[in-house]
Amino acid sequence: MASFFIIGEKKTRPGVYLRYENWGKPPVAGVDDGKCAAVFRSNWGPLGQALVLEQYEDIAKKYGDGGENGTTAVPLEQFKGGARLVYALRLGTGGTPGSYTIADTAGESVIQMTLKYPGSRKLAVTIRPTLADPNTSELLIVEGTEQLEKLTFSNTENSVDALMEAFGTKGSDYFTLTKVKDSEEKLASVDQAEITGGTDPTVNNGAYSKAYETLEAYRWNVLSIDTEDTAVQALMQLFLNRIYQGGKFTMGVIGEPTTVDFETRLQHASAYNDYQIVYVGNGFTDISGNVYEGWRAAARIAGLIAGTPSNESITRAAITGAVECTELLTNNQHERAIKAGALMFSVSAANTVWVEQGINTLVLPTAKEDEGWKKIKRVKVRFELFQRLNDTVEPLIGRINNDPDGRMTVVQVSNGVCQTMVAERKLLAGAHVENDSDNKPEGDSAWFVVYADDIDALEKMYYTFKFRFAPEED
Repeated sequence: MASFFIIGEKKTRPGVYLRYENWGKPPVAGVDDGKCAAVFRSNWGPLGQALVLEQYEDIAKKYGDGGENGTTAVPLEQFKGGARLVYALRLGTGGTPGSYTIADTAGESVIQMTLKYPGSRKLAVTIRPTLADPNTSELLIVEGTEQLEKLTFSNTENSVDALMEAFGTKGSDYFTLTKVKDSEEKLASVDQAEITGGTDPTVNNGAYSKAYETLEAYRWNVLSIDTEDTAVQALMQLFLNRIYQGGKFTMGVIGEPTTVDFETRLQHASAYNDYQIVYVGNGFTDISGNVYEGWRAAARIAGLIAGTPSNESITRAAITGAVECTELLTNNQHERAIKAGALMFSVSAANTVWVEQGINTLVLPTAKEDEGWKKIKRVKVRFELFQRLNDTVEPLIGRINNDPDGRMTVVQVSNGVCQTMVAERKLLAGAHVENDSDNKPEGDSAWFVVYADDIDALEKMYYTFKFRFAPEED
């Protein structure tokens, strides 16, 4: 009967011995794109916790309408721009949750209701008999005229325990209940009694720093925040640069409104000098007259960058819903903005608002950087190549030997990534990987070189017109 052997083993008994190997190669990693991270304020939702939003309707479910000072428009604009998924994080520390004391018909406080999250969201509670059965009551959570949640319980004897049992079975997305005391009385009916005492958390620079640290654990492509505060924006740049060194290939988008002097905006943009930072320098209005500048415009561009495949450019991409620019620039101003690394909106011949050119804030590349790093599209291709190579070869670590066969496996697998991206029209033909001849393998280490020409978009077309007064006669 056949049995298995391992390499180098010599069996004692006569027989048939088997072993097997994986002769194939790991699959080429796919594109992991379209993901934004959003940092914002709201009057509802968990603090300091990243929630995954898969569609814009999830924003209201998780964070309500944001409240008077809320900035839940950040993830909303990201979805409008084309993001397919958003890691959303509500800012702040402290704050208090609203509460309400439920009483019985004798006026005794019997159950304490406490909202699940700190914040000033205006919710109300209704307790009333159902129309179908007067011995059965329902507890409703109401916001304005909208019923958000309902809990049904027996309201005859031991109604306190009945409500607590119903809560324990069904739970709630909005509140927790704590029994204060037993009662043999029914619960008193109330009609839209306000749940009071909720206050919003404190938001300061430290809150943003904590938010960045939380988001570090997730994989996303583009980050935008809810402020034009230059100190907070600078913190974001430091954060993105730090996690980039740790293998997170991300970008951030910031913006300032046109109330900031044009020259000042150009100075701010060029000061970043960073291919990870995109600076949006003007804005647009929609058909209702709503203005999108600063962080709102930045969030829209963040979604556009994340949602646009790397074989396409956002240069001259139309802005959905925009009817006019908040600031029309002259030709000279557009040229100066481009040289300063400021992404601007302009208007097409068809009167459509679009992105003038898809650039980041890199204006003076270092010796190791070429001019391609100034373009959002080309940075996306390069970041994608980094990520897909990593994701493809990482499963090989510790699983193959550092010998010629093992290193050839790495080269072949890596070339598969390059050829896939060539076929996707992200790299030019000829992209390849080879062993680094300047660094010889040693111990558990080996070095490789990747040669790749990423494809730029055609953005400038030059025509020469040749006219003459009359054709020459034969």
